[in-house]
Amino acid sequence: MTTPADDAPSPCIDVCRMNPATGFCEGCWRTIDEIANWTAFDAAQKRAVLSRGASRRKGARVVSIGERFTATLALPADSIKSFATLVNDLNPLHHDEAYAEASRFGSLIASGTQPTAHMMAMLATHFSQDAQPLGLEFGIKLTRAVKANDVLAMSWHVTDAKWKASLKGDLVTLEGEARNQHGELVMKASATIVVMPKEPSA
Repeated sequence: MTTPADDAPSPCIDVCRMNPATGFCEGCWRTIDEIANWTAFDAAQKRAVLSRGASRRKGARVVSIGERFTATLALPADSIKSFATLVNDLNPLHHDEAYAEASRFGSLIASGTQPTAHMMAMLATHFSQDAQPLGLEFGIKLTRAVKANDVLAMSWHVTDAKWKASLKGDLVTLEGEARNQHGELVMKASATIVVMPKEPSA
């Protein structure tokens, strides 16, 4: 009988040589732990190992090319006001409800730095679970005002990654976006970061 764990076949091709420089098998591109635990992995874990192996063949060591992750950000009026105060953005569109309601926007709008900060923070939060990320370059295009009480669906995906010996990590490029609860695009983003293996605990 086929079990869910059988959905992902072993990538072993009987070339079993561990590369001391990368820590990966030269045949299947798995680590020694991934090889040893393969039969205990469920289908999702096996597919994750296969995805990492495919990325390693392309030059990545830490991240998976094509990897996607998402987050949700709710922006009530109080959040907009407090964040704008925190970053010293004194535009009344972020603080004065009467002023903002009389404007072309019809309500308070978030400082552009607010969704931008959350998009950037997503990268740190996601990759720091298993590695050590460091931001290098970000590109942000704001396409629509974010209004009070909007709820943003934010997403990133890894478009490329290659090991950079001088940085001791993967040099990673990503594309991202944020959409409001109506599905309208409010932000397009790009990023270049380095993701390094996490240092072992002392």
